[in-house]
Amino acid sequence: MDVTLSVYHKILSVIGISIFAREKWDSIPWLIIQTFMFIYGFLVLIFCTVFMIQNYSDLLICIQAACVWNSGILMFISITLFFVYRKKFRTFLTEIVFQDPMLNMPFIEQILKLTLGGKLNELKQLVIYSHDKLFKLSDILIRSYLGSSTVCYVLYTCKPIYRTFIGRENKDVRIMAFEMWFPWGLKNDYVYVASFLFNLYGGYICCLSFCGIQSTIFLLFGQMIRQLKVLIFILQNLDKLVLELTGKRDERWQKHSTLILSQCIDHYIKLKRFNNRLNIICQPFYLGLILDAIMLVCVCFVKISISDRFSEDTLKYYIHAFCIGFIVMLFCFLGQQLKNECDILENVVLEKWYIFDKKHKVCVQIFKMAVSHGMPVYIFGSVTLTLPTFTWFIRSIMSFFMLVMTVLEDDNNN
Repeated sequence: MDVTLSVYHKILSVIGISIFAREKWDSIPWLIIQTFMFIYGFLVLIFCTVFMIQNYSDLLICIQAACVWNSGILMFISITLFFVYRKKFRTFLTEIVFQDPMLNMPFIEQILKLTLGGKLNELKQLVIYSHDKLFKLSDILIRSYLGSSTVCYVLYTCKPIYRTFIGRENKDVRIMAFEMWFPWGLKNDYVYVASFLFNLYGGYICCLSFCGIQSTIFLLFGQMIRQLKVLIFILQNLDKLVLELTGKRDERWQKHSTLILSQCIDHYIKLKRFNNRLNIICQPFYLGLILDAIMLVCVCFVKISISDRFSEDTLKYYIHAFCIGFIVMLFCFLGQQLKNECDILENVVLEKWYIFDKKHKVCVQIFKMAVSHGMPVYIFGSVTLTLPTFTWFIRSIMSFFMLVMTVLEDDNNN
């Protein structure tokens, strides 16, 4: 756990996001760095936008510039989101990441101190191992994400750097690492070097903001799904769990069953409130991610289609499209998984309800009403972040791709 959180902090601290810091996370120095990154991200977005507008008449250059422009949009949205809502994200991490929220349930706290077998031991192992597994998967995810982003970043920069060092580059048409407009000429070597470094740093910040910020949201999603799995196990085996504690089905068994069910209700309500608060903040990000990813993947496919598909210059567009498509798929998968766990929880609430007393049945009715609406992740309106949304995402890409290719073919014919 500490190793994973340390990796998150190292990556996000480079762009001034200090929410994983153990102390003084909201100090003035951190705020200054965050403000600088916000301004820097805004400048990158402006320069990319102007470059794309300037080359609007040349569709091939415009398509190539659009890949960088779309990445600039996502980078700016990500940095802005964590800059504006840094205190709320710190609260989210404190509630659900820095400490295991399942330990707040008195029943879970009790069984962790016991050394019994049967279902109680299964529940104990589930709580411990699922927590460790979540952080291991998060560590693998953020390292893999950073690695693939770095490969794409290197491919974008190696060609112009190579051409600069071998001296084959015309100073009148100098190539930058990323297609970006600048308010000054690049014929002067000092200006060109400074501009090129600005490009390189922008791409570096883009890689870190993508993998760090989005992986943080994945970690929050994973904790919610994990807690739902633990609640499902408790409700599915409530009869056996309490029987192992009490020894026989009597009044004490009934009392403990109702008490544990009440604790599950309280924990689910807290979890649902957490999901609602997170969803309110992240809705603009989800919408921006999907719409921007549609354009980005489409223009990458167009660039691949009109280029030498096996050249080293085209390889970066394969990786670029794969990374952003994988991110959308992973978000949709986690949203679908959250929905599936809520559906399972709704069904298991009624598990053997008939063997309990009247007081317990009232608690079952309350819990049934609480879980009936689930915890959907909305993207404004009625659209949810699920696998059907990912299917719509793929279809939109193909429609957009066919439209752009049709326009290119018409231009070539004319």
